[in-house]
Order: sequence, then C-alpha cells, then structure tokens
Amino acid sequence: MGSGASGILTTIQLIEQAGDVDIKGRLRIQVFDRDGDLARGPAYGTLHDCHILNMRASTMSMYADRPEHFCDWMNVQFREDGGAVSGDAYVPRSRYGRYLREQLLNAVEGAQRQGVEVEFVTAEVTDCLPGSGKALVQCGDVMYPCDAAVLCSGDIAGNRFPQLTDTPGYISSAWQYEAIAGIHQSRSVAVIGSSLTAVDVLVMLDALGHRGEIHCVSRLRSLPKVQGPPSPWELQYVTRERVEKLTEHGTRQAALAEIAALYRQEVELATGTAVDWAAVLGSAHRPVADTLPEDIREAAEGRNRWYAALDATGHLAPYLWNRMDDSSKDVFLARYASLWAMYRHSMPLPNAEKIWRMVREGQLHAHTGFRSVTRASGRSHTLTYVADGREHEITADYVVNATGASPDITELDDPLISNLLHAGRLRPHRHGGIDVDFATGQVIGLDGTASMPMYFVGPLTRGVHFYTHSVETLRTNAAATARALLRDLD
Repeated sequence: MGSGASGILTTIQLIEQAGDVDIKGRLRIQVFDRDGDLARGPAYGTLHDCHILNMRASTMSMYADRPEHFCDWMNVQFREDGGAVSGDAYVPRSRYGRYLREQLLNAVEGAQRQGVEVEFVTAEVTDCLPGSGKALVQCGDVMYPCDAAVLCSGDIAGNRFPQLTDTPGYISSAWQYEAIAGIHQSRSVAVIGSSLTAVDVLVMLDALGHRGEIHCVSRLRSLPKVQGPPSPWELQYVTRERVEKLTEHGTRQAALAEIAALYRQEVELATGTAVDWAAVLGSAHRPVADTLPEDIREAAEGRNRWYAALDATGHLAPYLWNRMDDSSKDVFLARYASLWAMYRHSMPLPNAEKIWRMVREGQLHAHTGFRSVTRASGRSHTLTYVADGREHEITADYVVNATGASPDITELDDPLISNLLHAGRLRPHRHGGIDVDFATGQVIGLDGTASMPMYFVGPLTRGVHFYTHSVETLRTNAAATARALLRDLD
C-alpha cells in the first residue's frame, strides 16, 4: 500500500526474492496508490530542479550489489545534458523519482516472465482488517482479500499548528510546492523548522526569485552543517564487533554514554585531533552568519573529516538504536536528537552556498528559541522567539511549516493510520512512529503482539529503526520484510 520509494523497493524485493522460494506461479502482488502516480510522494514528486538529493548520486543505488547502478542509469538517460554524471553530484530529486519508476516497471516486466503477477490498483486504502488469519484491504466500500499486507506510507505531515488551519498565508507543509510557488515575491516569509526540509523551502524561494525578507525559526538548533567531499572512512570504534562485545552479544542493552563514547573516539580519530565537545554541544544556537562561512570553507577544502566518520556509520544506525536501552533513547531524543541531526544530516554544499548568499545579502535571518506563532491582524502572522534571555517578535505575511513529518502518529491526517490506530491493530511506538518487529517489520498491535499478517516499511518505523529516510535503510528493511513475508507464505 503506497507507491513511493518504500513501496517500490518492497515490490521489487518481493519480485526478486520470489525465485528463492517455491512460490512462482502462485504469487500475486497488488500495488495500491491513491492517485496511481508512482514515486510522486513528497520527496521525489517535486518538479523543481532546485530540490536536489541530499546525498550524492553514488550513494543512491536501489541495489546493494550494484552500487554504481543509479550513476550508470543517469549517464544513459541524460547524456544530452553534456558530460558524464559524477558520483559526487547532487542531482534533482525528480530524476530519482523517474529512476524509481523505471526500475519498478522493469521489475514488473521481468516478473510476468517468471509467472509473478503484479497489478496496480488506483484507490485509497482506508483500512486493513483481519480475515481468517489473513487480511482484508479496504478501499472505501470495496474489500480486497490478501494473504499479507505491507503498508508503505511515506512521510505524512502532521498538524503542528492547528491554530493556523485555513488561515490566509499559512502553508501547512513544506511539500505544498504549488502553494509556496504562489507566494508573492516581495512578501515576508517565516519558515518554521531548521532541518533539510526547511532548506528545501529556502532554496525553492531563492530559485523562484523571492525578494522579500525571510526568517527561519526553530526551537533548538540552527540550520544543518555542510557536507564535505566524499571521503571513505573505515570504522574503527563504531563497529558491530565492538557493540556486540559491549552488550555481551545482546544479553544486555547499551547505555547512551557507552555508544556516545564510541562515536567520540571515532570522530577524534577521523579528525586527528581532540574535539572540544562542550563547544560542539553549544554550537546549536550559534548564529548562522558566524558559523556558515567557516562550515562552507571546511567542506570545500575537505577539512570536516567528522562528516566522513558519521556518514560511515549510516548502515549501522538501526542496529545501534536497537542495542540501546529505552531510557537512553528517551534522553537522546529529548536532549541530543536535534543537535545530532544538525551534524549527521548535513546539507549539500551547493545549497549551503545559496543560503549563505541569502544571509550575506540581508534577506535571510535564522533564529533559535522559537516559542509561538499566532495569526495577527489582516494577513500577517506573529512569531515569538527567545534570544539573549529576552523575547522577540517577528511579523510575516506567510508562514511555512517546515518541521517535516510528525513523529506522533496520533497527529497524522491519514485515514488508514487513524483507522488502524483506533481499532488497536497498530500502536504508537514509545520513541515515535509505528511499533513493528525490528527484524521483519511486522506490525505490533495494541495488545503487544504481531498477530496480523501486516507489515510496515517506511519512515514511520523511526521509533524502531531510528534512521529510516535513507535509501540504504529502506532497501534493507524492504528486503527483510519481503523475506519474512514470503517465508510465511511458502
């Protein structure tokens, strides 16, 4: 259910793994999508070329055993653009959407030759019910029986600021591209949030020639750091072997301090120097005008070796999260997650250079300490933030909610999630998103059991897998779910 990146990766894995079990000729896959548009979700549905991938092309292959596949595909598809596409390039996300669609259609064509039937159903799934040990997929008044169901919902914007709902000038999601494109170029804009989602809004406004003042406000930290050049790093401290030893091969959970110590050692080894960790912890609130120029220089010159170390741990992030105890996760999410994201999810250098120009020219202002937003008189909005112990006010004609997807599934405006939650067929995870089995993705209900043949692959398993937006993690989770599902069907 869903034909974004998660749904496409899962469908391809089901097709590819069908040959590993005796199920060919008996496997029928139905792919449900509300609009029938493949890979047209928030991430890859944008038509604006200013929205580039946040990772280099060399890291974006859909196939673990063919890491150069995406780059090779790009060089075939876009030869007319002149020159080969470098693996170091940040390409427009719309092209990656095209890549996803083409790979799915190729896989479907191959599946038919193998006796695996794939059907695309254009309908909105509103519920998934138990049925004689199997499942019933509900689309309005129509029921589709199945042996197993995989939910592949992508990012779903939450209603973070209900007081602004339906007010003129309020754009409730950074993924409402047409609404953002409709902002008058001379008007003032406040962007709430400071993650890569907020960066997307800023570079889009810049690409559209926006001339008005822009304020970027967030609660805890400033804009992301800047990615350095690709630099392979072989992990020495943050390794599966060390964590297994630390946790006595999974017989106990690790504490946050223990995992953090491994990361500190890894970063200091990569940078070749002792790190002032107190300064790192205090960097979240430093003004962008002070930090961004140096961040850009370090990235351009390849001096931010800490990024290579952090990036090298990406494939281990779900495993490390699974090995930590719950109280440590609570502390991390409450105190350090925002700062972690600021460094780990750094922005591409081309975006950083655009943002620095906007700051330098006096158009863009970034503030931490965000407190509130209210509708003022007429069309304007008032936002408050605290700096230097004092409360400050900003007035803006437009407000864009760029806080991204909500970790609280009770906030989501999605009939499928809402109905499953209300019926107790799924439950919120303590650390955000939906609770699933770590190894298989099978959904855990309110009673604490995974009794239905229902699975989930996608960003909403963040409480279980933590790092759920990378293609690498989605690919791994899709493969694990397909393997478990087909094993149970065999």
